[in-house]
Amino acid sequence: MNPDKQEWPARLLLSGSDYFQLLLDNHHRRHGLQGNIGRFAVEVKGRLDVRQLERIINDDPMFYWLHSLRLKKLLPFRLPQWIRVQSADPIPINRFEASQKDENILTQLFQRDINPYHDPPCRLDLINFEQDRTILLFSWSHILLDAYGAEILVRHMGNALNDQPIQLFASKDTQRSFIEQLKQSQKTRDFIFFENKPILISCLGKRDSRQINSYHALQFSKTETEQIIANCKHAGARFGRSPFLLAACMHSFNDLLKRKGIINTAIWVPIPQNNRKKGGFGPVVGNQLSYLFYRLFPQHLETMQKTVDVIQQQMIDQMREGIPASFSIMMDLLLRLPLWLYDKIVKSPTKGALASFFFSDTGKTLEDFNDFCGLPVSNAAHYPPNSSHPGFTIIFMDFQHKLQGMIAYTEATANEEDIAYFESSLRKNLCG
Repeated sequence: MNPDKQEWPARLLLSGSDYFQLLLDNHHRRHGLQGNIGRFAVEVKGRLDVRQLERIINDDPMFYWLHSLRLKKLLPFRLPQWIRVQSADPIPINRFEASQKDENILTQLFQRDINPYHDPPCRLDLINFEQDRTILLFSWSHILLDAYGAEILVRHMGNALNDQPIQLFASKDTQRSFIEQLKQSQKTRDFIFFENKPILISCLGKRDSRQINSYHALQFSKTETEQIIANCKHAGARFGRSPFLLAACMHSFNDLLKRKGIINTAIWVPIPQNNRKKGGFGPVVGNQLSYLFYRLFPQHLETMQKTVDVIQQQMIDQMREGIPASFSIMMDLLLRLPLWLYDKIVKSPTKGALASFFFSDTGKTLEDFNDFCGLPVSNAAHYPPNSSHPGFTIIFMDFQHKLQGMIAYTEATANEEDIAYFESSLRKNLCG
C-alpha cells in the first residue's frame, strides 16, 4: 500500500484497544505527571541532518496527517475519535547540541508531556553529540500508536524498510451482532472478574506522590544472549523466549518485594499480544493489541522450571478459551461508555488499581535495523510508558541479535539500589 495514494480521513474512530489506552492515559495523569506516552530512540554513528529530516517528514503526507490529529472531547455514549485540524505550519523537529557527558538531555525530554486533545500526537527530538553521534527520539501518544506501529513509522522515515510497502490502517473486521459480541466478551468477563479475580500487591512507598518516570537500560552481550536462549530451551520453554523472560522477571520482582519487606500474595501480570499478521509492516495506525493474563502465587515461584511450566499452562488454557480475542471484543463493546464508567468497570476486579508489574517483549523486530538515513545504527530502544501507581515496567527487545531490556519506574516504586538489586537478580535468573 502506497501511503502517498491514501485518502486521509478528517475523522478517525478509536478502536476498543485505543480506548483502553485512553483509559490508561487518564490513569497516568491522575497519579503521575504525564499521560500514556511511548518513546522510541534511535542512535546512529554520525550527524543526522535536521533539515533533511524535516524535508522528509513534511513531504510525506502520512506524517503530515498524523501530526494534524487531535483527540475530540468525548460526549456521553458517542464513539471516541480523532479529528483532523488544518494548519499551514510545517512539522518541527526540536534540535539539541550536547556534549558526550551531557546524557541527561534524554531525561529532560522524558519529562515533556503530550496532551492528545491539544498537542500533535507525536513529536521528534534530535540530539547531536560532539563525537559524531546522534540520537533521534520519537515520542507519541499511545492512544494513536503502539510500539510496533511507532517502529514502522520511524524506520519508514529513515528509509530503513528497503522500500517495502507498509499498511497504514487495519482491515475492517466482519461486523458481529451485538448478541454475538456479548457472548464472546463474557469469556473475558468471567475469566478476569470471577475465576481469576486478582489480588494486587504494591511495591510503593508514598501513595500520594506524583513523580516522573525514570528508566534503566539492560544490555546483554551476544554471548550472554546465546546463553539466555540456551537456558530458555533448557527450562522447557516451548513457545518462544517470552515465558522464560517473564519467569525470570517475576522471580526477580518477588526478590525485590522481599527486600522491601512486602509479603507477596500473588503477582497479576497482563501481557500485551500483537494482533498483526507476521511478515508485514503494519498496520501502523491504532493499537493492534490484545492481552493474556497471568497470575502466579508464591508456590509457583519455587524454581524457574516450575514458573515456566505454570506460565505456559496458563497461556495454553487462555488460548484455548480464546481470551485474547474475547478481550478485544469486550473492549470494542465498551467503546460507547463514558470514560468514568468505563474506568470503573475495567478496574472493578482490582478496586481501582492497576497491576503492580508490567511486562512486554517486542521480539526480534529490530534485528535487521542497521541503517537510518544512510548512517549506521548503533542502538535502538523503546522507553515504555509506566503508571506511577503501582508502577514497575520492564520491556525486552532484540537489537542486532543482542537482547536488551528497559525498566520504567518511579522513585516511589524503587530507588537506584532497588534497581541495581533487581538487575543483579535478573541476570542470575537469565544467565545462570
